[in-house]
Amino acid sequence: MKQQKGFTLIELAIVLAIIGIILGAILKGQELINNAKAKRLLNDVKGWATLEYTFYDRYGRFAGDGDGDGLIDAGAFATSQANFGANYIPPTSALLTPTTAYQNSDFDAPVATLEAAQLLPAAQNAPQRRTNVTNAFNGITYPASVYIDNVGTFNVIAVKNIPCFAAKVIDSNIDGSIGANVGYVREIDNTGALTGNNTWSCDANNNEQQLVSLVYFFDKRPN
Repeated sequence: MKQQKGFTLIELAIVLAIIGIILGAILKGQELINNAKAKRLLNDVKGWATLEYTFYDRYGRFAGDGDGDGLIDAGAFATSQANFGANYIPPTSALLTPTTAYQNSDFDAPVATLEAAQLLPAAQNAPQRRTNVTNAFNGITYPASVYIDNVGTFNVIAVKNIPCFAAKVIDSNIDGSIGANVGYVREIDNTGALTGNNTWSCDANNNEQQLVSLVYFFDKRPN
């Protein structure tokens, strides 16, 4: 009877070491991809603010400020990405005048206004509009305004449904430190209300992949 030969301990150790190296490379590669996406999102957030200021320089108001009162009128937070374009507004010159009446529930308006000013690619349908607001993590980033009880309304760049680690990258780069309820970057819930917590919600269960949302007070911030 022919005797079967198994792996020696040295051979098994080599195989395990190779598997470990491969897994390490995969994890490192994923980490590099995530970091690249987070940096891209950070640049996109700053880019949206730059677009708003560029529009302001041209027209004396922010894109989405239909009545010229200094506040972005359109900005519904409790809406999904799929609803961008639901009230599709073709980019026309009428959007560039401060007398244009916007629906407060139609958060297409600020994006459509930037398109009309040729600061964003003009969307011809709802999918193209959603492409203009989709970020690196398949969440959404767009100009809006947020009301804070007993404080007032503030212009923001809203970023919804991104991994918590990416939110912290934005927070630390813009504010210089990580804090969910201080500075220009703050965590919000699905209704657009500030959470009021000093730590990010993902810290409670130590899950950096947890999806969170934030606002960047690009114009002025609450105290």
